[in-house]
Amino acid sequence: MTRLGVTFVATLCFACDARMQLATRTSDLDEQLTIPSDHDLELEIDDALGKKHREDLDRALDAREPGEQLEHAQLSQLALDRQVFTLDDLFRVGDDLFAYQFRPEQGLGNGLAGHVGIEAGPGAAPNLRRVQQNAFGGPDAMSCGDCHAVGGDDGAGTLTQNTYFRGDGDRTLESDVRNAPAVLGLGPIQALATEMSSELASGRAAAIVMATTAGTSVTVPLTAKGLSFGSITALPDGTVDASHVTGVSPDLVVRPFGWKGHQPTLREMIKESFRVHLGIVSLVDQQAVRDGRVSSSLYGDGPWYDVDNDGANIEVEDGMLSTMVAYLSQLEIPIVQPPDDPSLLDRFARGRAVFDQVQCGTCHVRSLTLVDPIVVTHAEQTENTASPTVAIDVARAGMRPKIQAIDLIGSAYGVPLFSDLRRHEMGTELASPVEQIAGGAPIPKTQWLTRPLWGLADTAPYLHDGRAPTISDAVRAHGGEAQASRDAFVALPDDDRSALLVYLLSLARTHKLVAP
Repeated sequence: MTRLGVTFVATLCFACDARMQLATRTSDLDEQLTIPSDHDLELEIDDALGKKHREDLDRALDAREPGEQLEHAQLSQLALDRQVFTLDDLFRVGDDLFAYQFRPEQGLGNGLAGHVGIEAGPGAAPNLRRVQQNAFGGPDAMSCGDCHAVGGDDGAGTLTQNTYFRGDGDRTLESDVRNAPAVLGLGPIQALATEMSSELASGRAAAIVMATTAGTSVTVPLTAKGLSFGSITALPDGTVDASHVTGVSPDLVVRPFGWKGHQPTLREMIKESFRVHLGIVSLVDQQAVRDGRVSSSLYGDGPWYDVDNDGANIEVEDGMLSTMVAYLSQLEIPIVQPPDDPSLLDRFARGRAVFDQVQCGTCHVRSLTLVDPIVVTHAEQTENTASPTVAIDVARAGMRPKIQAIDLIGSAYGVPLFSDLRRHEMGTELASPVEQIAGGAPIPKTQWLTRPLWGLADTAPYLHDGRAPTISDAVRAHGGEAQASRDAFVALPDDDRSALLVYLLSLARTHKLVAP
């Protein structure tokens, strides 16, 4: 599959240049930048124009009959149950849904009292606000694409698109500020987190068996993908002491989404994002409110079937959530793109060595090994328990480039994300104003998930709140467990520091075509 969306328009001279520079390869590194063939360029041009024509048609149809555009940007669970749609179909529909600008009549916003001084009720929506109100959220956007465009479609957010979480609905001062990250490569990341959680759970289970069998306490180290997560002590009665677990919540579930690592799956992250950024509540969450499984305080004070009191009873249902999971899981991964200038190529190679020298790779692990590349998502509404799952092979389905097999039989794949998917103590300078909850336990203010560095060059500004305009500024703000690496970076000779930055700026996304 190809999908066009980012940085330059194809020209005939580009195709000529492509024939002249087939590839650039470093002499000492196994990194390569390939130039697309004329055939691939033609496919991307056709795809770009097709998408442009489809968008123009949808807008025209929507102008004639409001709501028509959303009809083309969603698949219901009943439609998915027929199992006639391919992953390509789900990708294209999800692509449209990601970019769709929602309206109040489709569930955008809420009709709750106390929002911007507008009278409560269905006619009060959307109640947009720049600063979110406590844990309830905004809404502060009208589409997913509003905050994910830096570097191209599905990219990061600018500083002006920062989100102000957990505030008083008015002032930014006490808010928990977040800058939108790029959403490329999320499918392999979820697959990795699933395997890591399973490995940690197996370690806990083994410790419990040993302790109950021996009748004494047993302490065992916890590892996943060769990374340490501290240790766990199993007691003879089958309970465990998780006080020495590190990098993950006591429940040992690796949560790879969110700056602090608070959501375990794309589906949960999507539901949360719809709710807090668009004021659009999923039907499965409304059913959870109905059944008393969650507090209505996160959703509103209306009846369960319209908990945000905006007059829209079904805002996001299972089919739309599965479509979004399928779309995000099929997006391409970022790449390492060495410079083709000989002098810069030398600096790139040197910077790669400096990356190891200052031990950036201790947390920003270049690559983790994935065994099972299948991401599975399933319907959750009470009436959809028998619905078939949607399975996405993140090594094959969707946009390229994809993760690559590390052996000839494809028994494992390398995921070059530059992260260990662990939480780390980062010092008081980067502390959030409040703790965040994950798995029923608080994440300390000074702890953050190791942000994957792939795609780094196209995601400025940097850090969780966008405070760092450059990579150098971001490194200098590190503290806590990263203090030694930060100090080593500052102490580097100027040539070594610049070489490291050249290397980090090679962590980019592929350039794709855009329709004129």
